[in-house]
Amino acid sequence: MAVLDTAKRNKHYHNLEYEHRQEGDICLIACGMERVEPGVTYGPDLRDCYHLHAVLSGKGVLKVNGMEVHPHAGDLFILKDNEVAEYTADMKDPWEYCWVTYNGGEAKKITEEIGFTEGVYCLASNADAYEFYQMIVRMHEKPEMNYINDLRRRGILLECLSWAMAAVENRKDRKRRSYENEPAFYVKKAIDFIHYNYATIKVADIMEYVGFTRSYFTTLFKKYIGSSPRDYLLSYRVKKACELLEMTDHPVSVIAEKVGYENQLTFTRMFQHHKGISPSGYRKMFAKQEQMNEKSIRT
Repeated sequence: MAVLDTAKRNKHYHNLEYEHRQEGDICLIACGMERVEPGVTYGPDLRDCYHLHAVLSGKGVLKVNGMEVHPHAGDLFILKDNEVAEYTADMKDPWEYCWVTYNGGEAKKITEEIGFTEGVYCLASNADAYEFYQMIVRMHEKPEMNYINDLRRRGILLECLSWAMAAVENRKDRKRRSYENEPAFYVKKAIDFIHYNYATIKVADIMEYVGFTRSYFTTLFKKYIGSSPRDYLLSYRVKKACELLEMTDHPVSVIAEKVGYENQLTFTRMFQHHKGISPSGYRKMFAKQEQMNEKSIRT
């Protein structure tokens, strides 16, 4: 294992980097710590190993696969093998973090055991991130390349990974917190957002709320729900309009406004497209059906 680079991005950056092509169950590629300047972005880059970060202070944004998460002090976040990722320090409260970079035959399994399963890139921990920092410091204490130091650093790498696993595992609400980073959670959040705000929002508002690009989240939403966010929003508006037509005597123009349409004609066209009948026709049909039900009950 040969040292490739000990360059500094700035005075607050310290890094040890080793040969990327190594064989073994788990191999140390790099380790370091950095106090990042406000707004500084790394990436987007495609990486060929795993980069585990522990945030010591501050916060930032991680973007990967159309997803956006916001790690802050106390969180762990991951850059995964063969995935394009970009991460940016907050302008007002830039983060300081330390990290280990690793690969090997067991790297994927260990990463998932920590809690970074598919679609999960950020996890909260209940441990002091400075414990992780101290492990990185110990790796830097003996940078000389010899077999003894190599074994020592590999041992500390395993210590880092087991620390991360325990830090997440010990959280009483681990399942809930890790679930908050999974795709299904964001789909549910989007549905709740639509249900509470259907009359005042556009599709762009949904994307902004969940923090995804429209193309990525549309694919994700269809996978779980079977329709696009746009179609779901329209269908929900129709559902609420039907309830108002059935339960109130509001004019169609008022109902149109209540479900998000200033123009009654636009609402009528949308309603007829979904139900095959006009709002007025639907109201009459429902009233007739109610009368028939009442007669059948009497007889």
